[in-house]
Amino acid sequence: MYHNPGDFGNLPAGETFIAPVEGKSYGTIVFDGCFADIELDAPITITVKNGVATDITGGEAARLLNQRLARVGKKGAYSIAEFGIGTNKTARLGNNLLEVEKVYGTCHIALGNNATFGGEVDVPFHSDGVILQPTIEIDGKVILKNRNFTFE
Repeated sequence: MYHNPGDFGNLPAGETFIAPVEGKSYGTIVFDGCFADIELDAPITITVKNGVATDITGGEAARLLNQRLARVGKKGAYSIAEFGIGTNKTARLGNNLLEVEKVYGTCHIALGNNATFGGEVDVPFHSDGVILQPTIEIDGKVILKNRNFTFE
């Protein structure tokens, strides 16, 4: 991969990610791995409607996340900004989000800004949370379950 002046990236390598279509995400997300630099005392559960986090619950960690989002003061901070899958078999779980989001078979979802990688939300906030054992289904086919890819 080649980089041009002004491009950016982070290490370790090992993720694939997209900016979801704004307003099209729905459901319940349970972050059980980590969320940004907030220490999880309990999983953070987020309800999503029309691509926006509408309810955030779960112990002290959820309270801190709600507080940070409120400080931003912009609706866009609550937007589902990123969906990513970890692909690095040597990345380890720990408290370094840039490594944890790359752990093979995990996924991460971010709230906030995605304008820098193809999205439309431009706010001064972007924070990722990791799901340790997601089941990911695309077009009716499960592609990831129990931290194993299941390509048919």
